[in-house]
Amino acid sequence: MQTAYARMVYERQVREQRRGTAEGNRQTSTLKTILKDACRRLIAFLFTQVGVCGLVVAYNILGAFAFRVIEGEMGDPRPEESASELREHMVHRLWNVTLRLNVLEETQWREEVVGALQEYQEFVVPLVKTKGYRGVYPKETWSFSAALMYSLSVYTTIGYGNLAPRTELGKIATILYAIVGMPLMLLYMSNVGEILANIFKFIYFRACRCDIGSLGYYRTASGTIRPVTASQNLRVNGQAGSSVKGQTGDSSPRRTIPITWCLLVIAIYVGVGGLIFAQWERWSVLDACYFSYISLSTIGFGDLVPGKTVEGENDDQEVESQQIICTVYLLVGSALVAMCFNLMQEETIENLKAFWRNLGCLRKKKTRKISVEDNLQRPSRYDADG
Repeated sequence: MQTAYARMVYERQVREQRRGTAEGNRQTSTLKTILKDACRRLIAFLFTQVGVCGLVVAYNILGAFAFRVIEGEMGDPRPEESASELREHMVHRLWNVTLRLNVLEETQWREEVVGALQEYQEFVVPLVKTKGYRGVYPKETWSFSAALMYSLSVYTTIGYGNLAPRTELGKIATILYAIVGMPLMLLYMSNVGEILANIFKFIYFRACRCDIGSLGYYRTASGTIRPVTASQNLRVNGQAGSSVKGQTGDSSPRRTIPITWCLLVIAIYVGVGGLIFAQWERWSVLDACYFSYISLSTIGFGDLVPGKTVEGENDDQEVESQQIICTVYLLVGSALVAMCFNLMQEETIENLKAFWRNLGCLRKKKTRKISVEDNLQRPSRYDADG
């Protein structure tokens, strides 16, 4: 009896352990499923338009903090220290020349001073070219706004050149940051540029009351613009009597935005930026517009750079906010320029197609107009199968 009772107790414990193990495995699998779903949704969201914009902004801010620590806190101050010691030595040398020579002996005094200044120049120029000497220590140069502008200039390929990494770690970080950032910037310009292009097309054709069928929309009898369904059989509920003119095939030219309008948008954006930078940086309007266009086209000569922080003249809150606004201006402007280039490309392609079609190199396909009544009366494939 005791043996049977002990066996029964043992079997009960084994069953409880198996039950607990099964419940634990079930909870673990449920947790893994939840984590997988969360990761999948996060990745899907990051590749949406909103997710890409947030990812670019976060990447820019992350780069600003990283480069500020690497080049600002851990930067190499030896070029500034060497220049300071050389400056003190040169002042002492000029003072000795002045004490040794009589003021009346102007010729000899000038010769010795010119020689000393030439020697000073020979030491300073290599510090500027090879060591990155700026006259300001790294902690003062690499403020948050300056690091933010530097990060932007890296992954947008603007490359002003006014700021450059000195340390080996900073150079390696810049390479890795550009490798990841440039594809991300291309994705941002593609997605956001497409959104801006659709918005601009909708506004343009809405204002001009032109044919908007090429945009995937149609105009009802009351003037309301509505999207066309993906299938050819249009189901318009409550719109009896309204007609939609669709086209089968790609026979007629697509409605595109004129190139002049795209150039006008770029000119307005560059002009607005030029007026703002002219007010902030005390530049002429021409120089400010020149800087805006050179930056938006990612040429980035670096002869004009916004913000006094990078020059070490001022580091107040106003300059910081101005450089942050400049970063936002360039990010939005990059997408806007990409939008205009895409629209101009569409217009150019359609013009070339029309040119070759007029020469007889392209065949003109027949078009057939479809009304809503025809689509409603025509039996669908699913109805015929049923």
